[in-house]
Amino acid sequence: MKNKIKFAPVPYELKEQVFFVIYLFERRGKDVAQYKTEAFVLGSRNWGEADKIIQLFSREKGKLRASAFGCRRPKSPLAGALQMFQVLDVTLNEGERVDTVRQAAVRKRFPMLSSDLNAMAYGAFIAELTLEMMPEGEPQEQVYDWLMSVFDVCGERNPRVVALIAGWQMLELSGVGPTYDTCAHCGAHIDGNAFFDAAEGGALCPHCAEGIPTAKVYPDAVRDFLKMISKLDFASLPSFHVKKEELLGAEELLLYTLDELLGKRLKSVTFLSQLV
Repeated sequence: MKNKIKFAPVPYELKEQVFFVIYLFERRGKDVAQYKTEAFVLGSRNWGEADKIIQLFSREKGKLRASAFGCRRPKSPLAGALQMFQVLDVTLNEGERVDTVRQAAVRKRFPMLSSDLNAMAYGAFIAELTLEMMPEGEPQEQVYDWLMSVFDVCGERNPRVVALIAGWQMLELSGVGPTYDTCAHCGAHIDGNAFFDAAEGGALCPHCAEGIPTAKVYPDAVRDFLKMISKLDFASLPSFHVKKEELLGAEELLLYTLDELLGKRLKSVTFLSQLV
């Protein structure tokens, strides 16, 4: 039997150089557009031996994905910058499928989102929901400024309440906000206890809710709470008190609505269920 030839493993540095040469070969004769933007880091996943795919959210381009080569190496200049929740001044090369991070510097940090487990978990919910609800490659000035205000208060105020408010407001910002105090079917103004169905558009009067088995009970106290938080401004968030029943009712309706809209349970929600 012939002896099999064993090849020594190729050092990662050499592979990276080879991939870069291939990249240059494929791009020969083409102008690589480069741009700078300010962006949140809202998600990432490991790719290859030392790389990451980063999910960014910027004012000018909205949601975008970018590759960050070698950023998981301790000595990489990108290692400290591409952390969750940080705001970056980032330079990227445009790609046909995914952009590439060339430089990144931290513009702003939110200390509580990296040091407090509860704040981090609820911040992850806000980040994941933003990525799910926002379209890719479209300017999002209003949402960007809103997100800055949300993360500013997430560590200072009760993160559970902040995430709840942010979740309902995100529905409004993405154009799929439900009706709160008028029937989604007949348009009648709702007084007292009623029903709520995400697939039907929100609040339902008792008459229109008949024959809709998925409709949830919608207490008037929860409705008043949702109407109140839908108008709150995170840039100047006032102090307020919420009863446990109202908080739990609003959370239950939000998760039910998100499950219906997205067709799945968010990963961050599954993690949060282990903390609560």
